Amino acid sequence: MSRSHTPLSRSFRSLTLVVLLVGASVFAVEPVPGEVVKISFPDLSPSLFTMFTGTAVAPTMAYRLPDNYDPAQRYPLLVYVPGYHGGPDGNIENARIIAGNEDWVIASLPLFKNSLDRDEIGRGILVGFDDYSALSKAYATMLGKLFELVPNVDSEQSAMVGFSNGALTVAVLVSNHDEFVLTHFKNFCLVDHGMFHLTDLHKKLARDCRYLILSGDKQSDPGRELKIRGGQLLQESWQMLGIDITFHVMKDTGHEFHEPHMALVGRWLHHEAITGAEIVSPVP
Repeated sequence: MSRSHTPLSRSFRSLTLVVLLVGASVFAVEPVPGEVVKISFPDLSPSLFTMFTGTAVAPTMAYRLPDNYDPAQRYPLLVYVPGYHGGPDGNIENARIIAGNEDWVIASLPLFKNSLDRDEIGRGILVGFDDYSALSKAYATMLGKLFELVPNVDSEQSAMVGFSNGALTVAVLVSNHDEFVLTHFKNFCLVDHGMFHLTDLHKKLARDCRYLILSGDKQSDPGRELKIRGGQLLQESWQMLGIDITFHVMKDTGHEFHEPHMALVGRWLHHEAITGAEIVSPVP
């Protein structure tokens, strides 16, 4: 399977189509391979972006068909879940860097919480277990629409990759044994967060999945040693029970997710072996 990680100016020239979803009706032209399509969901609860910034915008999903898309073939889906407040429509460019321009359908989603308490750590921005109901409903709605529009998705190879608050989001969905998510995705990557929220992997739907945990090692960032120890403990404890889980340390990296690391995640998605010596510094 070919993959490309060329700069945005050369490889991500596609037109973005804005699609309005009102009730059950979608107003858009047929999606074209290589073009980013954005679908808004005004009937959903406000996204974390709106709750945190006060900017009123309907939650929006972005997705893109691969350049070599053929409706007669099956393709895995990569969903990228961003950090911080998630933005109004996630970060589709990071999904493209991870998966490349061909062979994968890609999508990105915003973040959701049930409520926002600014007296909490991080001014309430961190996703937790009590936000599961909001996440589950929003992601089933958004991704359910994507599966209607792109029915030839290969769920066995599909993946969710989350960074920071997005990693927390992925861990909360998996640990709550979300049937929709665990039925449609079998590969989960958590980057520099979420390892302390990843639990109960012994249950069947979660047990049959693959997991990759990445954490930076820059000691100037608070909590580095705890994250590394937590990732190592996850790997050792769940591997003992036969779970396919791998932990790696990103060298000379703090709370960051750079293109060299995204490329390694892409290799993991292709089931390529990655050794600890290959976890590179952010500047290649």
